[in-house]
Amino acid sequence: MIPDKVIVHCSATPDYEISSKRYDIIGAHEIDIMHKQRGFTKIGYHWVIRRTGIIEPGRVDGAVFEIGAHCKGLNTRSIGICYIGTDKPTDDQLISLRLLFSDISKRRGIDIKEWYTHNYFNHHKTCPGFSMKDLKNILSTIDFV
Repeated sequence: MIPDKVIVHCSATPDYEISSKRYDIIGAHEIDIMHKQRGFTKIGYHWVIRRTGIIEPGRVDGAVFEIGAHCKGLNTRSIGICYIGTDKPTDDQLISLRLLFSDISKRRGIDIKEWYTHNYFNHHKTCPGFSMKDLKNILSTIDFV
């Protein structure tokens, strides 16, 4: 099935501040290890956004998307994006999220109304630490260009 939704997640790891030596210690590789420890075959997300804003591939290789493992019941039809942290994405992460939004919208034709927070589908989760309304505001802000 071709993905027709994007679901935004957080890694539920500390929101390290830029002054911390631990600021940028977690990325796709570390999430891959965490997910394997939980029984996944590999990282569940298609992309990971580090605290610095660097976008790292997970279950994506160029234009080829492997089925994700990030939102029960929707993995076959969604793209999963995870920012490192819990509820305070950095400005760099928000810029990168907007860049992914622009790219995915153009290449895949997935409109803003098909972008969701993980907690929209699982009300027991706080992930990604902000609401659907906040997500739409983040994505519609174009002052980063």
